Amino acid sequence: MALNLPSLSDLRTAFRANFKARLPGFDSALRRAVIGIVSDVLAGMVYPFLRALQWVAKQLFIKTAEAPYLDRRVGEYGIPRTAATAASGPVAFTGSASAPVASGTTLQMQDGTLEFTTSAALALDSTGAGSVSATCTTAGAAGNLAAGTVLRLVTAVSNVDATATVGAAGLTGGTDAESDASLRERGLARIQNPPQGGSAADFYGWARASGVPTRAWVYPGRRGTGSCDVAIAVDTAAGPLPTSGEVAAVQTYVAAEAPVIGSYEVFVLTDDSLTVAISNLSPNTAVIQAAIVAALKALAATVPPGGAEFGDAVTVELQGGALFPLQTPGVLYLNMIHAAIQGAATLEHYDLVSPAADVSFAAGHLPAVPAVSFQ
Repeated sequence: MALNLPSLSDLRTAFRANFKARLPGFDSALRRAVIGIVSDVLAGMVYPFLRALQWVAKQLFIKTAEAPYLDRRVGEYGIPRTAATAASGPVAFTGSASAPVASGTTLQMQDGTLEFTTSAALALDSTGAGSVSATCTTAGAAGNLAAGTVLRLVTAVSNVDATATVGAAGLTGGTDAESDASLRERGLARIQNPPQGGSAADFYGWARASGVPTRAWVYPGRRGTGSCDVAIAVDTAAGPLPTSGEVAAVQTYVAAEAPVIGSYEVFVLTDDSLTVAISNLSPNTAVIQAAIVAALKALAATVPPGGAEFGDAVTVELQGGALFPLQTPGVLYLNMIHAAIQGAATLEHYDLVSPAADVSFAAGHLPAVPAVSFQ
């Protein structure tokens, strides 16, 4: 039976009706009647408790629970929330020959928002150059920086230039703490697909439990009978493809959980370019354009790759909330693009120049971060 919360007005009416039924002669229509005042006071006291009961009822189910109760519910199935990780990678210093850079040297972004510390001592070579690994002091995807990004020393180091540059590999590996929506999805997937000793659902669960990918898909029989491969995406501003280190981390985790028989591997998908061209946008402002770009990027990050048989947005569905609707793998429908554009801002008019039809992606392919242009 559903817990239907009556309105405060309905509670007041119910209390007055109960008093009237038990006190012959009581007239609830009298504005200053003591019993009427008592009824209103009791209704006001009971109403918050009924609202609390309604909220508590939602925490009993994974579909409606809120953090931290969501964590507790999925924790009963051994599913912890994936913690945020810090980005790391090479940083190049310049200065005088043989100048030392101590381990733990702190750098920061030009705007001062994030700091990074070196993980080892460094002595510049005879040309006055050297590289050492640095790690962001704040866990999260914001610490991922592209190659060539300039950082500055927080404290001056003798004979070392005041700025350093992120190396060719970039700073990578930073991920945000898992969202409630993602954790809810994994919890529902675990309930709807209980462990079976190596099913497609198991491989999906192991890949996501590794804490590395933001999305994952399973390809049973991809390399023949007895094989079961996993593809992962690590969605960042640069795109969805994982680094070799991230692939190796998931492979190690899956290998520790998977059956001793059979063949399995974690492989890298191919990201196909996706171009979206919009003309005659009205109103046409920088803010609206930015909102549309963000919406289209978010949309592309929901499309499952072609050929996937199990995984995010393929086999997990939240009834009612529709947070993770089932989608056809490898297809970005034109109406989804229109919906993303129209949902980004209040528009009077626009023309979608490209794509002109639904976009399909081959097996093992998914969309890259879309290139959006306004004409």
